[in-house]
Amino acid sequence: MNTDKKPIPYSYAFSFTDGMAHIIRKSGTGFINKYGELAVPCIYEMAYSYFDGLALVQKNKKVGFIDKSGNVVVPIEYDHADAFSEDLAGVMKDGKWGFIDKQGKIVIPFKYIGCNWFSEGLCCVFEEGVAGVIDKQGNLVIPYGIYEEVMDFNDGLAYAYKGGHGGYIDRTGKEVIPFIYDCKGSGKVKDGLICISKNGKWGVLDKDGNEVIPFIYDDMGLEFSEELLAVRKDGKFGCIDKQGNEAIPFIYDDLFSFSEGRAAARLGNRWGFINKENKAVVPFAFESVYSYSEGLALVMQKGRNAYFIDKNGEAVIYLKRSYNILDYSKIVFLALALAALIFMLVRAFIS
Repeated sequence: MNTDKKPIPYSYAFSFTDGMAHIIRKSGTGFINKYGELAVPCIYEMAYSYFDGLALVQKNKKVGFIDKSGNVVVPIEYDHADAFSEDLAGVMKDGKWGFIDKQGKIVIPFKYIGCNWFSEGLCCVFEEGVAGVIDKQGNLVIPYGIYEEVMDFNDGLAYAYKGGHGGYIDRTGKEVIPFIYDCKGSGKVKDGLICISKNGKWGVLDKDGNEVIPFIYDDMGLEFSEELLAVRKDGKFGCIDKQGNEAIPFIYDDLFSFSEGRAAARLGNRWGFINKENKAVVPFAFESVYSYSEGLALVMQKGRNAYFIDKNGEAVIYLKRSYNILDYSKIVFLALALAALIFMLVRAFIS
């Protein structure tokens, strides 16, 4: 893994998914692999992380999909697109959205003004400003106009909006949990539990709508991760378990969800990583961090250095920030402003 420790130039970088990490350089955006090698050259205007072996990329203001070797597998000819979900991706052409498969074949024609993504075989689409839900053959299974939007289906339920509030419906569109909740978060059902807000406070429901953790928190993660949930109360973050018991004390200024047995935590202006026993396993020494993904976490120190570290905190891939013209112009502007301020202060002192 980048054994010569030669830093990889970058402007911005993101976590590993599907064995690849998205990086942005002055020349464009591309991907590195876990050996620290540039696997896909930085030739694209924009890209999203790999999912299911494919990445969405943009070139000449058009989008398509590439594989891990950088080969174009879905032509770069669409105006907009979403990532593949359940082997279908929403794509837009000439102002209308439709769905394609991974070979680029049109499966559902271009007739929608917007769409979400497929989950459990269903997807919310928009026509003439109203939402409905279709199946993978394009059949309408929940009529248009009942709900303002329908999110992902999980465990047979989906979070939906109407009248400025959120509630839950089943696959037929029948209301299961009343529309009395705030329109915040993903509303995802996971392991029979729902993290949701009501009147500005967060709590947890079961899939029947029963309150299992009271609405006493100021903020919380979108879902339980590795049996724990990051929550905020009275200005500090900690974690609770599925019974609402405190598992990680409320001492942190910020806290991410647990991933691969580690959670990114912030004390003051420094980030580190803790385990489920609340022990610091990576020191609080970083300016910003990403959660662990596929055994590695992206961490950034003050200045130009960034690293992908393993679970022992050892750097295995080194990055070095390369500034673009806009960055340099900001630096020059700040330097000139500081010089002007010093000049005025000296002049005032002399006079």
